[in-house]
Amino acid sequence: MDAMDDSTLPRALADMHGERQVLVAAIGALREGDLDRARPGGWTVGRILAHVIDSEQAYVRLLAQMTGRRAPETPAAEAGTAAEAIAQLARTRAAVHATIDGIDGATLYRLVRFGHEEYSPLSVLENITAHDREHRAQIAQVLASPPAAPGARDGAPAVDVDVRAAAAADVPRLTEIYNHYVVHTPITFDLEPFSIEQRMAWFAQHGESGPHRLLVAVRAGEVVGYAGTGQFRAKRAYDTTVETTIYCAPGATGLGIGRRLYAALFEALRGEDVCMAVAGITLPNEASCALHERFGFTRAGVLREVGRKFGRYWDVAWYERRLA
Repeated sequence: MDAMDDSTLPRALADMHGERQVLVAAIGALREGDLDRARPGGWTVGRILAHVIDSEQAYVRLLAQMTGRRAPETPAAEAGTAAEAIAQLARTRAAVHATIDGIDGATLYRLVRFGHEEYSPLSVLENITAHDREHRAQIAQVLASPPAAPGARDGAPAVDVDVRAAAAADVPRLTEIYNHYVVHTPITFDLEPFSIEQRMAWFAQHGESGPHRLLVAVRAGEVVGYAGTGQFRAKRAYDTTVETTIYCAPGATGLGIGRRLYAALFEALRGEDVCMAVAGITLPNEASCALHERFGFTRAGVLREVGRKFGRYWDVAWYERRLA
């Protein structure tokens, strides 16, 4: 079956084009300063647009893999101005069309297995359309919100929590929290839940002094989150660099608990022989990116498609913060 004889591809392309035109019109209507606007705890409009560009570049690579073609080269995502964003979106969209130009019906519908799931080029095109629609709505929500007051994004948490050093008795609860993210999210690249015994070995790597710490947040007698630092690499020259980790229990996110944990963690590290803290964040994760940026981390770079989970590849952004 040839795509020319089937209305499915033209319809998918028309839907994709229509959503992109609406998104571009919204970008073109941005006023000075709008790229820096954000809802409390969320991404700026500029960051949202950079993510749209990043994601479409990832879709191009996926389509190229499915169709056996070479993915066109596109520049790194930047959205310093609305005009730059529109120009980059035009380039990534041209790359999408290049990877599917002349595609036949058999290839359009052919399912390709990634992990435990299967995708077709058609489903990727539909995802691109949905992605534009989702982030256009996200931008509209940001612009409809009143501008945040100075310092509002660094405000006090909405709930009262106590932060203390983790104890061995906390490990069952910490294991429960972590396993939720293992099973249900790409935030961690672990694929199988951990036993309490396995996490006890992880707990033992932390101390009440030194560079490797583990803190918990307790609300109404229950641990609702934890944050810590651990070894970045095994080679000894890396000993003055630590990798951070932070998780809040389901139902305890968005309450400022992460801010309390990180504030206490970096205060605990003050005076320790630690030069750099680094953190890897699976994209997209605007809440985690915003939290790390609030605490002085800057994005060092993005590793493309370095993890496969839930049948697709994920990018990881690496953040860094100097502590000494």
